[in-house]
Amino acid sequence: MESLLFAKRMPKDARQKLLYVALRLFTEKGFKETSILEMVEAAHVSKTTFYNFFRSKEELLVQLFERLVDEVLDEVKKAADRQEKVSYKAFSGIRRYIELCTDRVTVARLLLVASVGVSQEVEKVRRKAHLRFAELIYSIVRDVLSGTVPEEELKIGAQAMVGAINEVVIQNVITSEQEADLDRLARMLNRIVVGSFSALVMKQSAN
Repeated sequence: MESLLFAKRMPKDARQKLLYVALRLFTEKGFKETSILEMVEAAHVSKTTFYNFFRSKEELLVQLFERLVDEVLDEVKKAADRQEKVSYKAFSGIRRYIELCTDRVTVARLLLVASVGVSQEVEKVRRKAHLRFAELIYSIVRDVLSGTVPEEELKIGAQAMVGAINEVVIQNVITSEQEADLDRLARMLNRIVVGSFSALVMKQSAN
């Protein structure tokens, strides 16, 4: 399956065409401002074809979100997996995430800002994405900290880190007029992640 995040030309498959043009139109015009007619015309397919794959524009957005989240988290995981030390894994994963949000800032804006409140289904996908990102962070630290910190605290800590990372991306990449320093942001966030989990270990040792 071709990547939507890195696609530079329209796919040949009808469903992929619709996802491709939807991503372009949603990021250029906005979700609410884009009509189904505009999407089918841009994809060179019929409305019947559209409804063969999606019941509504909202359902298309949900599937688009799921696809983009899969691709982003896959990139983050691959970056983390290339490192051996936990602190390097966290830094590499965070940096890759910020890099993707910088290089594809219109996509990041759609995922993190512009689509907020569109529908309950989109919010479910957003929460699921948040949890999946948290699970990835949890999986990075679990092997090292499991047994020293309760699993529930590790999971909550990972969820908190995702919220912090996304907020930094929104404030320093998506809505900022200044160019982001990727390495600086990644180092700062990595220190917060490592420091937070180290604090959990110290707390547990003191009990």
